[in-house]
Amino acid sequence: MSRSGLRRRIAALGSAVAAVVLLAVAVPQSASADTMRTFNVALSCSTGLPYGLSVDNGSGWYYPDGSSYASGGVKYFTVYIPASASSLAINTSFCDNDPTTPYWEGYRYSITPGTSTISANGYCNDEYVYPGPFVRYCSLSALTYS
Repeated sequence: MSRSGLRRRIAALGSAVAAVVLLAVAVPQSASADTMRTFNVALSCSTGLPYGLSVDNGSGWYYPDGSSYASGGVKYFTVYIPASASSLAINTSFCDNDPTTPYWEGYRYSITPGTSTISANGYCNDEYVYPGPFVRYCSLSALTYS
């Protein structure tokens, strides 16, 4: 192989590598890579200890990443929700190890978008509404930003 042919191949390879690096830097992040914020909630149920926390920020229910621990009849959740969220509703998978799935009739709250931590107390009240369904009302109180 001649020296000029080798130089052309090295130059072509260098150009290709530079193009890939430039594309990787220039391509914007997708909307799914939204900045997250911390949501701390001390959750209790009318019928015992809650298991699992789901949230809805307006796009449907999901189980956010995070952690939890129980103390007494309260479960403390630290989860991560999108910083762009402007509404918040909570639910629990079940209360007191009772896997009955009630209809959710909880409450939605307006929240201020941003990266500050949100803390709140949560309460889920399970009740049978005669003659109809088993219903869960989940509410938040003492909502603060820090």
